Amino acid sequence: MQIGGPGPKHHPAFTHKIVHNYQSLSKMFKLAGFEVHLLEYCDEEGVFHENEWHGKDGVIFRSKKYDPRNNGEKLLFPSLIIDAWKRKR
Repeated sequence: MQIGGPGPKHHPAFTHKIVHNYQSLSKMFKLAGFEVHLLEYCDEEGVFHENEWHGKDGVIFRSKKYDPRNNGEKLLFPSLIIDAWKRKR
């Protein structure tokens, strides 16, 4: 993933202005008063991590679990998926 998207100017991702990672999004949510649980993400070395989550809580189609492009041995389209909920005061 990169600023400006992965391809030519007509590519839908061309308008991307910032690329977030699990650390930047987690920090942003925590500063806004949310609890954060990482569901799927890649670390600094590009290693994919996933924590258990269930589709009954909400199916995320662009995920390792539900994206048919990720069937097989190699993960082709990893996503950054974070579950965040507001802390009780």
